Amino acid sequence: MDFGRLELFLRFVATGSVSAAARQAHLTQPAVSRNLHELESELGVSLFARRGRGLILTAAGRSLVPRARTLLEQSEQARREVARCAQRDYFDLRLGTIDSVAAFLLPQLVVPLCDAFPELAIKLSTARTATLLERVRSNALDFAIVSFSGAPSEVRAHRLGAYHLQFWGLKKRYPKLVNARTQRQLASFPIVEIEPPPGAEGLVPEAALSYAKTSSVASVKALVLAGFGVGDLPDFMLTAAERKQLVRAPVPHDPDCGLYLVAAPEWTGATEQRLETEMVKLLRKLLVNPIHCLGGFLPRSKANRRHRR
Repeated sequence: MDFGRLELFLRFVATGSVSAAARQAHLTQPAVSRNLHELESELGVSLFARRGRGLILTAAGRSLVPRARTLLEQSEQARREVARCAQRDYFDLRLGTIDSVAAFLLPQLVVPLCDAFPELAIKLSTARTATLLERVRSNALDFAIVSFSGAPSEVRAHRLGAYHLQFWGLKKRYPKLVNARTQRQLASFPIVEIEPPPGAEGLVPEAALSYAKTSSVASVKALVLAGFGVGDLPDFMLTAAERKQLVRAPVPHDPDCGLYLVAAPEWTGATEQRLETEMVKLLRKLLVNPIHCLGGFLPRSKANRRHRR
């Protein structure tokens, strides 16, 4: 729909005549009449009816008035937002992350990132790794922070560090967890886990008496610290004080699992590259020095596994 014709239509509504609308728009009267007729042809309805020597709105014309105003307001808003982004010389950042990063690392990333880019607007969403990678590949996200076994394919990926997952339980309730070396042995403890995606198997055995399936890794951590059961957590989620309360099961995980920042194919340009470089630097710093973000040094385990969240 031609916004110029809509604007002339609203000028006619405001002034009550074609000649007055023409004077206001600095156009000739025949030019305005032609545009209004073309608007009727575009919509396939009659917007005007003749009364005496003038025109009045039909029912269709009256119904168009609020819709035309809304369309022009939205068009102007889009123009302002595009101009604002052009002036800032970079796009608003559409960032997706896995749940554990959103809850325990991202809060420490936002402030220094916004200090480096004061007018940056971040649009954040969380999802599982597979969904985030799909959105990045289709340019629905600019960046995603994901956990993956080896570098993800078909995207520009920066390895930020290892993604260490270990099974933890409250020491005073599950002291024998330290002897569990297989998933079968883990099944003898109450399991706390993220609800598996459709078609995927979880760790909870069918005959389990107690277990918890949650929607967030923060809930897993809370239930583990409360002594409800045993759950797997990335090392950056636990402070030194919390680790003292827990015992770890030496169950081997995927040693190739890492945390990656992946970028969309259309994320290009000098300023965009500067933003990408800054994000990689800040995230690597948070992973290498957990004391900076969580108030305690988190020693690294020697094994992990591919993250399902």
